[in-house]
Amino acid sequence: MKLVVLSPSSLPEELLAGLGHLCESEGFAVGEGGIAVTARRAGRFAFRLEENSLEVEYRVPAEFFRALSYLKQPSRQPLAWKQQPAFAEVGAMLDCSRNAVLTPDTVKLMLRKMALMGMSVAMLYTEDTYEIPQQPYFGYLRGRYTQQQLRELDRYAADLGIELIPCIQTLAHLERALHWPQNDPDLRDTEDCLMVGEEKVYAYIEQMFQAVRACFHTQRIHIGMDEAWSLGLGNFRFKNGIVPAWELMNRHLSRVAALAQKYNFAPMIWSDMYLRAASPTGGYYDVPDQLPQPVLDAALPDVPLVYWDYYHMDRASYRKLFDVHEQFGAPVLFAGGLWSWVGPVPAVEKMRSASLPGLEEARDHHISTVLATAWGDNGAECPLPAILYGLQLYAEFTYTGDTSPSALASRFESCVGEPCEAFSRLGEFDLPALFAPVSDDPVNFSKFLLYQDPLLPLFQADCEGLALSGRYESLQRLYHGFTSQEPRFEAMYRFYEQLAGLLALKVQWFLQAPAARCQSPQAAQMAALAHACARQCESCRAAWGRLWEAVNKPFGYEVIDLRMAGLTGRFRTAEVQMQRLHQGEIDEIETLACPKLRCLTNADGKFRGCYSWGECISACRI
Repeated sequence: MKLVVLSPSSLPEELLAGLGHLCESEGFAVGEGGIAVTARRAGRFAFRLEENSLEVEYRVPAEFFRALSYLKQPSRQPLAWKQQPAFAEVGAMLDCSRNAVLTPDTVKLMLRKMALMGMSVAMLYTEDTYEIPQQPYFGYLRGRYTQQQLRELDRYAADLGIELIPCIQTLAHLERALHWPQNDPDLRDTEDCLMVGEEKVYAYIEQMFQAVRACFHTQRIHIGMDEAWSLGLGNFRFKNGIVPAWELMNRHLSRVAALAQKYNFAPMIWSDMYLRAASPTGGYYDVPDQLPQPVLDAALPDVPLVYWDYYHMDRASYRKLFDVHEQFGAPVLFAGGLWSWVGPVPAVEKMRSASLPGLEEARDHHISTVLATAWGDNGAECPLPAILYGLQLYAEFTYTGDTSPSALASRFESCVGEPCEAFSRLGEFDLPALFAPVSDDPVNFSKFLLYQDPLLPLFQADCEGLALSGRYESLQRLYHGFTSQEPRFEAMYRFYEQLAGLLALKVQWFLQAPAARCQSPQAAQMAALAHACARQCESCRAAWGRLWEAVNKPFGYEVIDLRMAGLTGRFRTAEVQMQRLHQGEIDEIETLACPKLRCLTNADGKFRGCYSWGECISACRI
């Protein structure tokens, strides 16, 4: 890492602690004879960079740290910057609830990179992964953050000019918290949804606010309330009959908002449940141009709505939905997606094609705050540091408007300190050029290839005729060439190297194994290939374990470990079956030989993704 020596002069007090963190870990140092740095608070963001000096005016401290990152440009040139950001705030939401809970040190690493990008807002999405002293089963064995850990992260973020906002759930998405039999059954409407109107529920939620109030200095809090699909349709229905979802939302939000305010919190919520109430299908995006008045009246004008949209790739769709949100009269934030939830790699192309039109419309609708969300659905297979390229895109759109690959590469190496190519090319694991998607969802080929069973290839008919040979070997060579002094990134490169090696072998297996015949030399060759696949499964599993340990708390890895151990075991079985076929003990391997039907493709050959591990491995119920 290139060391940049600074000689700061009369810096404001609010910058000193953050600068200290960057000197500890990000290649800066303070000493005589370094680059002269001065800074002051102002009503704008501007800086002047000369050969041996940097003068900065900043609205918020994160802008000062962004200006510092220009000192690490690969080829530093004099620069006078006066362009104002497209948004007052840009930040990220990191999912710490889908099995993977980032270690505090990993959160700090992400915060440092975000500060150098100029991001000033961060959320840790914690459904049950924070400590509530009165609720010992809340987050039990799930890697929950202690209150001391959250207080430390809150201080660290503040040092870097980042407001760390708690992001919790107060209605749905609480299945892991509610599934314990030790919980009071009166808390539950459905398996993941709280019982609206039940007084015990509001005592429970008050404990949530007490817990997070003890950890965070901010007044803002995200209280969730999204995707309550079965709101009022479980125990509530049996007790109270059918009540429209928008009415239940109104009742519940009023109670929860009052509790938040009691603890000096200003809440915000996801907006989708209101729009679903107005949709003819219960969807989020197919709403009429004018929302029904009862739905509009159900929202509280002083509770900001977070409009999340990860899918659309045209400005017109975003434009309509921003216009619809403005009808509520409440402040609106925009949340785009980093597409970290479709498998071991982020869908980089989808992230770009969906994020940019959304950001353009958010800018033109004068949205003040935008967030990049990094979810971890179905086991958090994608390591969250892999989303840093997406964060750079959001930052560069905000500050420069230049999101060209060359501009992102230059800025990425300055802010993250790693080769941009190692992150920007991760989407190639899904071979996007080969798969035309049926819908707005990307085709996550690397996931369903990884988990597809060697003896029961569900997607054999879908993939026939595709030119897959050699693609993963080249990716394996590419990631073999990346190294890092930062242990988390080094572990990530080694994992992707091993993953590419495993996918390369699996491609060979699925191309050749169905053709193996009784007592044929090919059956013996397939037995040897199954053995090699099993060994590579173990290598990939070991690399994944080291990566998880480097990035996350240990809890949750058991799910990945079981998945990979199961895949290894199935290749051991495949080896035995191929040996039996070669020796004539069996006439065929029926699961391989039986005709296969298309599962992921339509009549036009367009693909759907497969996002659940269980749906990748068997037609039977897991």
